[in-house]
Amino acid sequence: MTDQDKKLEPWGESFKDDQPDQYSRTEHRKKTQRVSWTIGVLVLVVVALSFVPVYGYLQTLNKPNTSEQKWSSSSSNKTKVTDSAKSESEAKKRSSESKAKSEASAKEKSEKAASEKAASEKAASNQKAQEDADKKAQEEAAKKEQDAAAKRESEAQAASESQANEKQYATVAQGQGAYRVAANAGISQAKLQELNPGVDLGSVSAGQRLRVQ
Repeated sequence: MTDQDKKLEPWGESFKDDQPDQYSRTEHRKKTQRVSWTIGVLVLVVVALSFVPVYGYLQTLNKPNTSEQKWSSSSSNKTKVTDSAKSESEAKKRSSESKAKSEASAKEKSEKAASEKAASEKAASNQKAQEDADKKAQEEAAKKEQDAAAKRESEAQAASESQANEKQYATVAQGQGAYRVAANAGISQAKLQELNPGVDLGSVSAGQRLRVQ
């Protein structure tokens, strides 16, 4: 057996003084623990590094929800503002319509009152015109009646005067003379001559008018 073969055999080797802990179990456990801790730290580091992008991704997913909530809140606020503005607009509109109706009603009443007043004034004017026309017609009728009465009175007076004149005069009939005319009138022939001066009673003719009164 060579020297090399002797070195390869374990039982032939002797423990060296410069490596006392080479085959110690305690040292082996310590090495194992250090390796385990190192691996654990590396695993934690890897997990932490892996968690960062996951966390960022989750934050990215949550942001739209937050934006959506903000948009929803903003939209809700806008909706509330719009509803409030709409309510105010409707209230103003109703108030304006009510005011317009009130003004229209007042205007209609005023126009109706003015129309009634105008109709009343027109009726009063027509009535006065009718009364004036009736009064004028009555006055004209009374005047006509007075004129007719005056005419009748004048005619009567003329007739009376005519009759009186007729009584004052006598018409000589056929075959009559002055004596017969005087006798018929109830006067003397001398009176007849007196009433008819300038008339020759001796030569009267038929149809001649002689005054006898």
